[in-house]
Amino acid sequence: MEYYSDASYDSDSEEEEEEEELYTPRELDYMELEKLLDSRGPPEFIAYCATIGVVTLRWAVVDTAKKKIENVLDPLAIHSWNNFFRKKPIDKKSFFSAEDFNSLGEFALQLAVACNFNNPTQAHIRNIMLNLLSYGNFKYPKN
Repeated sequence: MEYYSDASYDSDSEEEEEEEELYTPRELDYMELEKLLDSRGPPEFIAYCATIGVVTLRWAVVDTAKKKIENVLDPLAIHSWNNFFRKKPIDKKSFFSAEDFNSLGEFALQLAVACNFNNPTQAHIRNIMLNLLSYGNFKYPKN
């Protein structure tokens, strides 16, 4: 029987090793969303998204309940939304321009990727867009 001494064991080396911090997928999403907001803010017309918090932003991404556009936007904006996705001109009286919808879609895509939806469908992106718009007041906007 061989005897191994504990003299070669260095207890300091164990303490020096960095303990890996384990995060839940949700916490990782929150960290990625914070990084995204630090690197770029939301489009100007939804600037409120910078202050609603990463929990709410993540919910906008993972919420699978389909929003009714009628509950989020006014009739002219709904018409503009539909024209945008049909690649038709948008009424100049509308609160939103094609550039607004493009920037909103890009932001929604970046949020989805930050939450590990690496290949979201167009329907998912539209739902995220509606979720983000639902946090603002676009149903009855003040002119």
